[in-house]
Amino acid sequence: MNTLIVSAKGREKRLAVVREGVADQFHVFQPSHLSRVGFIYYGIVSKVEKGMNACFVNIGLEQNAYLHRNDFPNHQNKSIDELVHQGQKVIVQVIKDGSEAKAPRLTAIIEWPGELLVYLPAGHYIALSKKLDNEKKRREWIKWVEEYKEEREGLILRTAAFHSSKEALLAEWKHLRLQHEQIVKKAEKSKAPALLMEKQQLKEELFARMSQLGQGELICDEVAFLSDIKEDFRFERGSWTTVLHSADQDIFSAFRLPDAAEFSLKRIIWLPSGGFIVIDRTEAMTVIDVNTGKFTGKSSQRQTVFLTNKEAATESARQLRLRDISGIILIDFIDMENEADRREIESEFMREAKKDSKQISIRGFTSLGLMQITRKKTKPSLIETVTVPCRACRGTGRVISAETAAFALERDLFELIKNVEEAVLVEVTPDVMEAFVGERYKYHEKLQEMLHKKIIYNVIDGQVPIGKMIRTGSVKELSTKGMLIKSS
Repeated sequence: MNTLIVSAKGREKRLAVVREGVADQFHVFQPSHLSRVGFIYYGIVSKVEKGMNACFVNIGLEQNAYLHRNDFPNHQNKSIDELVHQGQKVIVQVIKDGSEAKAPRLTAIIEWPGELLVYLPAGHYIALSKKLDNEKKRREWIKWVEEYKEEREGLILRTAAFHSSKEALLAEWKHLRLQHEQIVKKAEKSKAPALLMEKQQLKEELFARMSQLGQGELICDEVAFLSDIKEDFRFERGSWTTVLHSADQDIFSAFRLPDAAEFSLKRIIWLPSGGFIVIDRTEAMTVIDVNTGKFTGKSSQRQTVFLTNKEAATESARQLRLRDISGIILIDFIDMENEADRREIESEFMREAKKDSKQISIRGFTSLGLMQITRKKTKPSLIETVTVPCRACRGTGRVISAETAAFALERDLFELIKNVEEAVLVEVTPDVMEAFVGERYKYHEKLQEMLHKKIIYNVIDGQVPIGKMIRTGSVKELSTKGMLIKSS
């Protein structure tokens, strides 16, 4: 059975995908790691660079964003200065987040992704999933799309479209077209630069997983979020039962799911037969080393090595999903002299990789016996989200971030809602307290109202972020052990 477990109560949002009782994916969304991919802006061209055949667009962020000539609809090999001029207003969509070194990447070819199709208001073309390989049926589908498509429009039919009804396709197409029309009207009334549409990352990730799995149970700890999901037209596409987790205990703890911060730092993963893999991350790539460990096998050495490698292939593919590891990945399997064994291990990895929603490319084994893999990156990995470089070890290792420690403390305090004591004492480092209380103590006051308790802070020094609940009691008693923030 498939189970989707959603923690939407606090500022840190979490999603776990559980298949047949085993955790298969973790997704953590924190405010400071917001991805703007898919966001639509009304921007102003700030500079046209003829030499780069591109322009820079002010969309209201600290950095101006980059827009290349090829990312304009129907550019027909025109130069950038023939397409736009400085000061021109344009509707654009983010296709790649920026970094300290690079500006965000934009496109003026807006995409509206749906469950069955991708709608491009100015795409000018029709594309079909490659999985439909029957040429006659492809022509029939293209002819059908052309009957309903306006001249400027573009459409990409997903694989799911061919297993759906034409009515459902038209309904989704109409819905996405209406969304775009509303965005255009909003731009006409807005002063650039302006944000026209933002994606709710948790909601979009949840629907992507629901579409991938088709059916199962959705368990959530926040009634408003659950209601929003059930009211969305996409909810009816699958067969999902919903459950509201109303117990005081944190939802991830209740279902015995590991803490994301601790899990992401775990290097050694034991395999069923006694072998283990070691996961190490470098700046350029991720390396997974396979070891036989306690497993000696009951037959030949070749069989021992093969079985260990087979288990490692399955677990490695699963860990890539769980930790959302992307980029270049090398797996150092135990040496196999037999070519047939290598092919079987590669096939085993490929079978498990089919469960992955991200694009994975398997490049086979190098001459040194390392399996080469690349996995597409669409957002920061789990370890990048929940940890920061360790100040104590000068960046050679990682510790949980102040935000992650603050959110963990927040979840602990949620379990005190039914506690009758009037105050709670917490121990925090200054950075955790800053993340915890919010701007002008806004979240501190909100949390006190939710808990019906005063929160008293014992601020301590520490080289790593600390946020933990010490005890509950009376305000008079606990005030002697920490700081009571007076309401503004």
